[in-house]
Amino acid sequence: MADNASETQTANTEPAIAAETAVAETGRRDEAVSTIRRLAAWSFGAGCIPLPVLDLATLLGLQVTMINKLSDIYDVPFNQHTAKNIAAALVGTVVPYGLTWGSLGTAIKSMPGVGSALGLLTMPTFSAAVTWALGRVYIQHLEAGGTLLDFDPDAMREHFRAEFEKAKAEQQTAQNDTASDSAKTTGKGAGTGSKGDGAGASAAT
Repeated sequence: MADNASETQTANTEPAIAAETAVAETGRRDEAVSTIRRLAAWSFGAGCIPLPVLDLATLLGLQVTMINKLSDIYDVPFNQHTAKNIAAALVGTVVPYGLTWGSLGTAIKSMPGVGSALGLLTMPTFSAAVTWALGRVYIQHLEAGGTLLDFDPDAMREHFRAEFEKAKAEQQTAQNDTASDSAKTTGKGAGTGSKGDGAGASAAT
């Protein structure tokens, strides 16, 4: 009888424990995704810095900060040097051929005449996309039971590149939507102004 009661209690307890674990995992993942989103937004801002060396230094610092925060969320050890190496190795996979990560911003923003303008158009999207992709790949590694210390950048290159392309497309779509909304708002304002001018002219007549 006692054994049956114990088995029944265990059977009743296990689903409750599983449910609590699922809720905890969901909460942790939500926190991690929120962290990535916030650091990606800050990385977009870093890409707007007109100085080519400072923008990349700031971007790397933000990515290391993100890895640190994600490691803390998933309760795994953090090492700054390892985090820097991982970020540099993965970001290097999406830098145009013939350029190093450190020379990317310099190469774009130093172009005569259009360099600064072109850099301000391309670097924010690039910076946000690589940070988002890095965070996504790292979260998936942690949720598979991995840690920062056993993260293999070489094995994650293709997956990182796919996440980067997806994030870049989403960034560009968001920017296009914002530009479109802004243009519509401006157009409505101009139309309203024209009507007002017409009414004023009629009244004057």
